[in-house]
Order: sequence, then C-alpha cells, then structure tokens
Amino acid sequence: MRIIASGGLDEYGVDRLVREGAEIDAFAVGTKVGTAADAPYLDAAYKLVEYDGHPVMKLSSAKVTAPGQKQVFRGPGLRDVTGLADEEPPAGTEALRRTVMRDGLRTEPPDTLTAAHARFETDLAALPNEARRIDRPVAPELMASKRLTTLTTVVRQRVESRTGA
Repeated sequence: MRIIASGGLDEYGVDRLVREGAEIDAFAVGTKVGTAADAPYLDAAYKLVEYDGHPVMKLSSAKVTAPGQKQVFRGPGLRDVTGLADEEPPAGTEALRRTVMRDGLRTEPPDTLTAAHARFETDLAALPNEARRIDRPVAPELMASKRLTTLTTVVRQRVESRTGA
C-alpha cells in the first residue's frame, strides 16, 4: 500500500514530516503551492537598463540598478556571475539565459518533462546545504563580471555629471 499525504501541506509541513520519519510515499501539495500565504504577491518592478541602444541606470537610494542587457553565467558549485548579454562566458561557466520566445512564437521546442526534471535535480544537488534549507536558506553569492562593473561605473559617472549629483 502506498501512503499519500495531502491537506494543507506546504514546504514546511513536508519538511517536518520527512524529518520526523513519516513513512509517506508521495505528497499531494496543491493549494499552498498555487497561493503563497507568506508572500501573496510578487514584489517586482520593471527597471529600464537600456534606452535607444544606450545603457542607463537608476541611482536613487535603495533602487540602484546595473545598466545594460544581462546574462547569468553559472560555474561549478553554482558560482553565478551576472554579466552583459553580449560577453563571452567566463572560463568554466555556461550562459543560463536563452531566448525561448520571439514575436509571440517559440524559438525552439519546449524541454521534455524528463529533461526539465534532470536539470532541476542537477541544479539542486549542486546547491550548498545552507541554500537548500527550508528554514532561513542562504542564497549562493552572486558576483558581477568585470565588464558589468566597469560599465556600471562609467554610466554612474555619466549620469551624475549630467544631474549634478
């Protein structure tokens, strides 16, 4: 007989049951996956990083942005580097961002469920233990590439000289 647990489960409930050694074969998590009781909305905002082919940035306190179109490069141990979209991946890393839609059409076939699951398992296994914790996880360090850091300095100086900041 297989045991399936359901009914108001979230990541904390599943974690507690697993740590307590409950002999459960599968978890049916529904409502609390589709609605985030602890964060019922996505706190995000659109930030302009390029205008008419020129990199731009916002300088207001607590809202500083990095200019230019970005790419994220992942290396061993999930050492992520944010760089510019047109730069070559640093040695030992791979570019993560890819175009999957253009003009409302797919640019490539969607991943199979098997491929998506394998990618998830690989990424999860590579995360440090402190990042995999359910309670108070610590995100891996994200670094900026040299080109992005240089561009940020140049654009900041340009904006400050124009605004007298």
